[in-house]
Amino acid sequence: MEAQTAFDTKPLLRPDQLRSAKDEIKSLEAKLHNPLIQDKGQVQKQLVNARRLTEEQTPQAPQNGEEEGRMVARSKELLGKILEGMPSQEEMRKSPPGAVDKHMRWEARNKQRILEWKNLQLRLNAGTTEREVANLEKYRPTTSSLNMDTTFIQGKNFFMPETTGPAVTFSDEQIALLRQLSPQLADSLALMTNTDRQRVKDTIVGIGLETKPKNKGGRPRKVKPETKE
Repeated sequence: MEAQTAFDTKPLLRPDQLRSAKDEIKSLEAKLHNPLIQDKGQVQKQLVNARRLTEEQTPQAPQNGEEEGRMVARSKELLGKILEGMPSQEEMRKSPPGAVDKHMRWEARNKQRILEWKNLQLRLNAGTTEREVANLEKYRPTTSSLNMDTTFIQGKNFFMPETTGPAVTFSDEQIALLRQLSPQLADSLALMTNTDRQRVKDTIVGIGLETKPKNKGGRPRKVKPETKE
């Protein structure tokens, strides 16, 4: 059975939120010294409240090495439990049947763990300007457990042809000439098998479209195919 929460789950300010809070304090301080502002008392109240909230919600670094060690260990423990049953990237993106219920059950089980984990990340990285230190999405699984064949949001799968041996390649000049004859055929070269690519290349040479040698203008010239006597 999991131990009780070891660290506070009170919301803390992320780096960007902390910068905004400090900017607000500076703005209120400027208003307090602005002779054009009439209701200085109201500004003073806002300033006191902003300072208090910022101080309470600013992530505090570990007090010593012993506390830091406990925080790191607890963070790893929490992350391991949070990732159990966490919907995958593909499930969240494509929403197959059952994805919503899976996410809601996972979130209900891990709400307190997530809050504690985020706080630990913010405290362990106190003073940083990196915005993603407490972003759980970096750890979201890539392997799906749901049936992805009937997803609500369809994706596209691309299957590249398998090749055995060295790949048959085409020069830029050969592709340019082939595109003049058949743009569709030229576009499909990347999806062909090695055997089919070789056939196309043999055909180019067979009909006299071999690209070597070049003429004086640097453009490939048509070579007359050899004929058997």
